[in-house]
This record gives sequence, structure tokens and C-alpha cells, in this order.
Amino acid sequence: MVTIILNKNKLLNKLGIDEDLLENILFNLKSEMKMLDEDNLEIEINADRLDLLSSDGISRAIKGLLERELGEAKYKVVDTDYKLIVHNVRSRPYALAAVVYNANIDLQELIQFQEKLHSTIGRKRKKVAIGIHDLNKIDTKIIEYKEIPTTYKFIPLNGNREMTIDEVIYQTEQGKLYGKLSIFDNLSPSIIQSDGQVLSIPPIINSEKSKIDERTKNFFIDVTGTSFDAVAQTLDLLVTNLAESGGIIGKVKIEYENKRVSNVEYSPLLVHKTISVNKNYIYNTLGIDKEKDICRHIMRMRMDCEEYGANIKVIVPPYRIDIINSIDIVEDVAMSIGYNNLIPSKYLISNYGNYDYTTLLERRIRELSIGANFIEIFNFVLIKESKLFDKKYIKILNPISEEYNAVRNSLIPVLLDFLSKNQHAKFPVRVFEIGDVVIKDDTTDTGYRNDKRVAYAIMDSRVSYEDIQAPIHYILSSMGITPNYIETNSDIFIEGRVANVLYKNQAIGILGEIKPEILLKFDIEYPIVMAELYVTKIMELIRV
Repeated sequence: MVTIILNKNKLLNKLGIDEDLLENILFNLKSEMKMLDEDNLEIEINADRLDLLSSDGISRAIKGLLERELGEAKYKVVDTDYKLIVHNVRSRPYALAAVVYNANIDLQELIQFQEKLHSTIGRKRKKVAIGIHDLNKIDTKIIEYKEIPTTYKFIPLNGNREMTIDEVIYQTEQGKLYGKLSIFDNLSPSIIQSDGQVLSIPPIINSEKSKIDERTKNFFIDVTGTSFDAVAQTLDLLVTNLAESGGIIGKVKIEYENKRVSNVEYSPLLVHKTISVNKNYIYNTLGIDKEKDICRHIMRMRMDCEEYGANIKVIVPPYRIDIINSIDIVEDVAMSIGYNNLIPSKYLISNYGNYDYTTLLERRIRELSIGANFIEIFNFVLIKESKLFDKKYIKILNPISEEYNAVRNSLIPVLLDFLSKNQHAKFPVRVFEIGDVVIKDDTTDTGYRNDKRVAYAIMDSRVSYEDIQAPIHYILSSMGITPNYIETNSDIFIEGRVANVLYKNQAIGILGEIKPEILLKFDIEYPIVMAELYVTKIMELIRV
């Protein structure tokens, strides 16, 4: 739940209702309220309803449930001559902007809305950061999003002197909280006028130059981050809530210098999506009378709806980013009807849970590995970064110990580390581990993803490639996989004694004899052969 504080009288006067009715309606919107003091309400909003984190969003939703306004809220959108040029900003590559004219704001509430978005969809500014500026104080129509050196000077918000970005990071409260999130090679992201004046340093702080106050009516809003979808959704939420307070939305021309985003010319995007739902699915899920006017309930939830035969088509507006699929539509119908008006029925469970496919595959691999005379071991997911071979890994910023300052991106180093501590054991030492690693993946929001793997190692006074290839072939064959082995090169394995394991012409692992210099790095005196299989990839290929 996300807690916001609103002025009670302003909200009630805006809606023209009393406290009891407000409390009942908020309950149907999955929210709860209580009096904080004589003038203020504390409202707990469900974390998926980010559109309700301001009084304007709450007012829009309640007007629908009171049937004062039905369907999507329509806002005036105009063209402007403002342009945002997005350069190559490596730490936060995405940026969008918008203009809002003539919005009547409560400054404290707007700042609260901004910070609640930062802490939710923004993941405490790591994923998304918002800059809200007084448009009348911006001098140029061309704004740039670019990297600037941390020696660059500007006057930070509420400051009285110029400071370098480095000084802001180490001397201000905002800098200490967020300063390290986006600095890369002593360069910082910036929203900057074409004449070089700084408007903000995302995600740290705005400039004093474009500071907003109670008199501000015209706004320039920038949103930057690591996920384009999250940036677009955040900007849509901001401008639609400001438009609900009387504002006019202005489009800003967007120009991505590196063509990272090629299909966007203007922002905000004001994304609409369409979801088709069978009416019987809604009736049966909620157990309601089939005479219910489903489309009217959808329109009460401030979305547009059309009927065609046995189905309805819901047009989801840009402020309802919580609506993803059909079951969300069902939930909205339930909220419109009112939870207290739904009659529950007994639900009898007639079947039992099953293991998912990943668990079943892991169990099969584990059984076959033990059958091949390997002993299972378990290691920490964290490891000392100097022990990793592939330098594309996640480093822990504030590790408890330098021995565990990185997240493993392969199981091979952790098995070698284990063997280095067990050279006194009776030979041969035959061990395996199955578990998660975190690998680089530029297709994800974070640039990394979890990958399931299994690794095998044999340490003996004499051991060769064939000693590891034979059991691996047995394990894979027993799973219905006919592998091929293609010689390859590796920084870990001896040249000519290493091969990629292929299935359906795709790599599913690697095996071979460990190089002597790698053994020396881990202070291992005996030869070792190892294999690492990519379980996630194997699972994908088996299920095709």
C-alpha cells in the first residue's frame, strides 16, 4: 500500500460529498482512509493504482462511480515548438518530455505525487526520475538530455550558490541519497538548455533556475530512466493528472540522436490499448446476473467500452497503467458493482497442485547426476569478483565482506573455489551444483537476467577430457537429448581439449580440461575437468 496525505476540505469540496460516502467509495477502489488530524486525510492506495496518488486522480475515479462523468476523461492536447534532443546517456538511456499549460496545482500535493511515483514505478529513482520545471523560466525551446562532466557548475534547487555536480553529490542530502545511481566515467546525465544552463541532474536534483512555486501554471516535465515503457507510463500519469486539474497537455518533439528509439516523434505518448473480453467470462468469474450492463460498469471506471456480440472491447486510457489483461477488467467491474454487493459462494478445490516444469527438470538432472556418481554441493550466489572470468557481472556496492562482493555469472568459478578448499579429500572428487547465475542481457530493463545452470567437476591425480564428456553425454542422452560436440576456444579450458555442447544447432553448454594457469589462480595442485550446462536454454529447446 502507498500512503498519501490530502487536505480533507479541498477534496470533499471538489467532489461535493461527505466523509462517509468518500470512505465507502474509496473502499470500492481498494483504498482506505482515516483522519490524520482536523484538516488532513491519510489515504492508503493499493500499489497498482498509481493514478490515485493525487486528489485529481481520486476525483476522476469518484466522478465515474457517481456517474457524473462516464468513460475516458478527455483532455485537450496541443502542439508546441519545444524539442527534447536525447543524446547517448549510458547510465539512463531513455528520456521523454511534455508541456502542461494553465494547470491549477497544490504545490505540496504535486511534490508528494512526484515522490510517490519515484518510490513506486521509479524504484526509488533507480528506474525512473522526474523533473518538474516552471516553463516560464526556461529560456530556450530546444532542451537536451546529455552527459556532462561532474565538474559542471549550476545552482541546485533551494541553493544560493553555484556548485559542481561532485559537490552536490557529496555535500547535499539529495546527492548523498541518489548521487551514485547514474554517474558513469565521471559523467552525469543532465537536462540542459541549448545555451548550456542546467535544468536538472537526473536522478539527483533540479536546478534553482526552473524552480516551481504556488504561482506556477505552466510546466515543463522531463522523465528519464532505464526502462522506456516505465518512462512513458510515468509521463502519461503526470500529464493526465495535471490535465484533470484544468491543464492543457503540450506535445514535445523527441529526437533520439543514437536512434535507440526510432518510432517516437512526440511525447507524451498517451498510450491507449485495447482489451477484448468475453462477457460470459466476467459473469462466471464474478457470479453475477447476466443482465448486468457490463459496459456501463467499465465506463464508470473511466474507460471506454464497446459491445460486439458476446464480447466487449475496452479501450484502456493512458492513466490506467494497471490494466494489463482480461482479469483486470473483471476486477474493475467488481469495484464498480461494489464488493459489498457481490454474494460469495463456496469454492471447492477438486485437484492438487503440481510441480512446474522447471522443478521437474531440475529433479531429473539431479537424479541423473547422482546416478553418474557425482555428489551435489551448494555454494553462495555471491562470490569475490576477482574469481570471476567473465567481467560482465553485477557488483555489490556495499558488501559485508570483500569475499562476497559480486554476483556469480557462472558456476565454474564457485566449483573451482570449492575444489581449492577440498584438495585433501579422497580422490577422485566428483561434484556438481545446479542453481542460478546472473548474466548480461541487454534485452531486459536492468541489462541482466537470472539463468539456471548446472556445472560438473572432476579432480584427480590424472584426469582428461573424456572423463567429463562421457558422464555428460550419459546425462543428456537419458533426458532424450542427442548432443553434438564442437571444438572451440576458451579462456578457461586448454586449447584442443574443450568443446561446446550443441543441441538443435544451439549451444547448451561447454566442457573440457581446465588450463594450468587457472588452477594456479585458485592454488589447485591437481588437474580438473569441468562442464557447465545451460539449463534454461535446455528447457526452452526441449519444450519447442
